[in-house]
Amino acid sequence: MTDTDAEVASLALEMIENNLRVGALNISRETVPICRACGHMTGTGGHPCNACGSTDTQERTGLHLVAELAKDRPVLDRSDIHASHRQQPKHLQHTAAHVAQRLILSRTRDHGIDLSPLGLNGFVLDPRAGIHATVLAAARRHQADVAVMTITENAANHIAAHGQHFREHGGTRLQYALHGHLPYDHTASLQPLHDAYRATQEIKDGFAQWFLPIFSLRAKTGTQPNQLPAIFKQYMRAYLAKPAAADEAVLEAVQYSVSAGDTEWITNGQALANVMVARRTALVGRRV
Repeated sequence: MTDTDAEVASLALEMIENNLRVGALNISRETVPICRACGHMTGTGGHPCNACGSTDTQERTGLHLVAELAKDRPVLDRSDIHASHRQQPKHLQHTAAHVAQRLILSRTRDHGIDLSPLGLNGFVLDPRAGIHATVLAAARRHQADVAVMTITENAANHIAAHGQHFREHGGTRLQYALHGHLPYDHTASLQPLHDAYRATQEIKDGFAQWFLPIFSLRAKTGTQPNQLPAIFKQYMRAYLAKPAAADEAVLEAVQYSVSAGDTEWITNGQALANVMVARRTALVGRRV
């Protein structure tokens, strides 16, 4: 799903209208810098226009959608982060609060959630807010009570304030699950290990496309290229130890850990082996 989908736009407008009613958002006259050449909204500091590259700017006053950050709660608190108590990112909770108290959410872009139904012709919703509406729309489609957005700490720091009024709607709540960067450009260095383990394409794909993304939720500060061999060996040990059938008690414990934001199961060989079996069963079921 993207923020150009009709159901996302519809949900976003619902959320905006609700927030306008309670005063969390408002439409007011604001003076903003724009590109003199193309009229695109720009930032301060003389940076080139993202639309045409010009550095010639001027100010323009007009109606904009503005967010007032809540004074009775922080930009990010524990309930906004999908993590166990001891894995709470206190530094992020502190830095995310360093933003202006008022944020302009109407932007000039070629695509996005059209704000013309609100009388803001030519503007779309800031994508930092729109991405939250997109996740909640996906959650609504799946009738989920909680939607968890996987995101790096740097990206969360960039969008958290803009999403403060877009993280809950209609009984569904959005949380952030932080993950680290992965050195995908260096996975070719694993070829000797692939050969040593006689890894099939299915095994290699499972490692790169399934296990590494999951591992990044545990390695929130990032994974270094020299760590890849050890991570692959860990993956293979679990793969070779897979039981004939998944242990339901182990799976139940993993499911509890996932719901609590605890990532220790990812490096537990027995838990990982059982999850691999359950995953394969699910994949076969979908193919059938």
